[in-house]
Amino acid sequence: MQDQPAPSGVRTQQQVSFRLESFAPGWGGAVMGTAIIAVVMAAIGWPTWMSRTMLAVTSLLAAAVLSLTAARWIRHRGAALADLRHPVKGGMTATAAGGMLAWAVALARVGTGWLPQTPMVIAVASLTLVGTVLALFIGWEFMAALFTGEGTPMEHITGAWFIPPVVTIIVPLALVPLAEELPGAAESLLAAGWALLGIGLVLYLLVTAALFLRTITHPLPAAALAPTLVIGMGPAGLVGLDVLRLGGSAEPAFTATATMMWGFGLWWLVAAVLVLRRGYDDLPFSLAWWGFVFPFGAWTASTIAVAQAWDVQVFTVLAWIAAVLLVAGWLAIAARTVKGIADRSIWKG
Repeated sequence: MQDQPAPSGVRTQQQVSFRLESFAPGWGGAVMGTAIIAVVMAAIGWPTWMSRTMLAVTSLLAAAVLSLTAARWIRHRGAALADLRHPVKGGMTATAAGGMLAWAVALARVGTGWLPQTPMVIAVASLTLVGTVLALFIGWEFMAALFTGEGTPMEHITGAWFIPPVVTIIVPLALVPLAEELPGAAESLLAAGWALLGIGLVLYLLVTAALFLRTITHPLPAAALAPTLVIGMGPAGLVGLDVLRLGGSAEPAFTATATMMWGFGLWWLVAAVLVLRRGYDDLPFSLAWWGFVFPFGAWTASTIAVAQAWDVQVFTVLAWIAAVLLVAGWLAIAARTVKGIADRSIWKG
């Protein structure tokens, strides 16, 4: 029997199915955003079942996303490489490494005292090693593609360029708990942490300058990329956390440095909200919305650490407000992501 034509006046919608070849490189952002929720819940002192539940969700999501990402690199290497060398998608490719590292941090923070210690340490060390190597590879390859290409149009510079620096700044947060578990290698691990912090911090400053120049001389990015404007607050929070963890929050100089970076992250948050409200009439939902979660989560975790370092009530209040907003945002974006998977709209574009 032949298919009957659709009745007059009835519009048919093309169904978009999942295709491994076009699996978006930014899915690692969902892993990063979910992992930071677990970390924040544990750091602020909410009931342990909450952070443990989020760690379990993170682990399931990470296993799925990282498996699909690896399968795409194996079966469709050309498409994956093309994304890596793309001026916009290239930065998002680093979320795979970021997902591994954020997962490692969440395992170490939430899994201690709950999961078997030896297997957990092995898992944290493995994820940290692979995530670090992958982060460095992606960062170097992305930079080489930009430097050796025919020229990158200024409008292609977006907040996605922050992601490779963000990823390297996560590494110290995974190395510190490993240093505590492996005292014989502690000095080497802490030295590596400071070195990777240096890489990320300098690149963060460079990208910030480039993004400022691009934004004041060209129109704002398309609405689909608008969430990337928030990413800049993430490294600010992470740098503060790194300094406190690597150097010790008892040192006044480290506390002051962390607070300075926290303050810049707060400035960036307010600036980003103003730009989003004034520069866009509508922000259609897309996978890029996960770019709201991890940066705000990193700054929230920094707020908690600064509150503990200073023992000032205003920081504690801000930490609780930020944590509640963070969880509410995660729930909303996760729900829309699940809905997008169910109706296949997430695979469009």
